[in-house]
Amino acid sequence: MKKNTSAKMIKKAIDSYPGGICFSALDGRVILANEKMNKLMLELTGHTILNAKVTWEELANFASNGKAEKLTQSWLPKDPDKESIHQQLFFRFSDSSIWRFELRFLDLNTVQIESAEITELYRLSEELYENTIQLREMQKRQKALLDSIVEVNLNKEILSAKMHIHDELGHCLLATIKAITEDSLAENADTLRESWNSTIRDFSNIPMVWTVPDSSLQSELMQVAELIGCKVTFLGKQPESRKALQLLYTAIREALTNAVRHADATELTVKIGQDEKSYHIEISNNGSVTVSRITEGNGLSALRQRLEQEGASLKVLCDGSVSLLVDIPFDFDEVQKGGRK
Repeated sequence: MKKNTSAKMIKKAIDSYPGGICFSALDGRVILANEKMNKLMLELTGHTILNAKVTWEELANFASNGKAEKLTQSWLPKDPDKESIHQQLFFRFSDSSIWRFELRFLDLNTVQIESAEITELYRLSEELYENTIQLREMQKRQKALLDSIVEVNLNKEILSAKMHIHDELGHCLLATIKAITEDSLAENADTLRESWNSTIRDFSNIPMVWTVPDSSLQSELMQVAELIGCKVTFLGKQPESRKALQLLYTAIREALTNAVRHADATELTVKIGQDEKSYHIEISNNGSVTVSRITEGNGLSALRQRLEQEGASLKVLCDGSVSLLVDIPFDFDEVQKGGRK
């Protein structure tokens, strides 16, 4: 009587367990199975557990029966206890619940099949997997963006070097022509030779970066202007940031070359104004050649491209003479009061 009472109590206890559980011998003979496990097996196989070994083989070969489907995703939330768990299987039932079935060897003679609902864990695992995929895609895009930035910067460096050589070559040609026409070639021979040697050396530096120390930008410009016979006058305060200053002097060098070469100018005027967002620069000359329209050559085109790459802009104004209108944003001015960035 006591033995039957104990067996009933054990059966009642495992039937109250929310998951499915079955204990069997190694040959599959069922020792004990609760109601939940038999109910799940009815859904999956059409019968209760008659032999645990045969039933597990049915589950392993299961695909879908209209009431449930087997899940095989690589990211399924598996139990990390690999030592005692022999196999794990996952199923989605018609009510959308997800169940995990585990086969364990408890000892040399006993096997346990246990099932537990993991619907919420499945949802979280699926969400984590999707977020991981998105993160990988973002990392790929970031890498592509970084590679693109490197390529853009390299192209900017090459363009800067080409513009420098273009300007230097133009200045050397103008200075040489001036010395020949004024019959002063002999007295300027050393200066001209050094200018040409410097320009030739620069050809070997492409695609290296051409940068001029900030302190020497104006002095170098003035030396070039004097060499080709054109005075440069500044009206207004020059930018204080390195980037804005380099863009300004790049534009002045191109304007200087064009003014002397095409307009016979002897003076270049650089007017610098500003508002709350940008520097506004007008570069004009006193050239004697009247111009109503202009076709941009390599120099102006390269200048426009360089400025636009940096967020600045260029307009060419033709009203008898040619003027360059350059706008450079304060974004470059890291030392402006008020912390413009």
